[in-house]
Amino acid sequence: MEELGIMNKPECIYNVNEKRYRFCLHKKPLVLRQKGRKRVNLVAVECGENVTIVSCGYATGSAIPAMLLFKRQRMKGEWIDALPPGSIAQMTSRGSMTTEAFVNWLTHFSHYKVAGSCLLVFDGMTSHLHHSIVEAEHCHITLLCLPSQTTHELQPMDKSVFGPFEHYWDEQVLLFYCHSYRLHPHQTEIWQNFH
Repeated sequence: MEELGIMNKPECIYNVNEKRYRFCLHKKPLVLRQKGRKRVNLVAVECGENVTIVSCGYATGSAIPAMLLFKRQRMKGEWIDALPPGSIAQMTSRGSMTTEAFVNWLTHFSHYKVAGSCLLVFDGMTSHLHHSIVEAEHCHITLLCLPSQTTHELQPMDKSVFGPFEHYWDEQVLLFYCHSYRLHPHQTEIWQNFH
């Protein structure tokens, strides 16, 4: 930080991480059921699908627009119609981060970072450790890789962003199921209140 001259400039310190989310609930909601019935299941075709969200935040608490990674060959227009402004999406073979996707994300990042030198903290995933990411230095981005086997404790995005986000993700998935399966409005209200 001293070398870059960003010691008292939190707007120049960034952290990036990605998290895969399934189109199903992460935590089982509480539901009302008929007496004597042992199980209540919510089965949906979308349960096998997932999306990876690449998120990057400043040390000030702000964020740059996200990147979404879908497991597909072709992009569907409805996937990106309602994304927040500036967000981008990309298809990958497994729906997770690849070296090509990370290089594309670095280009995306360079459009939103503050002018001048900045520090980008990231984990040591193999897709992040490729010689093609050296181009980031041309955009005045200094890369700092967290030590392996420590990201569960040192990765700020896991604790401060992705943890709380999972709760809101479940709420939206539940709302989607209620609308998709055309539950009665009263049933929807019950589902939401008990979640």
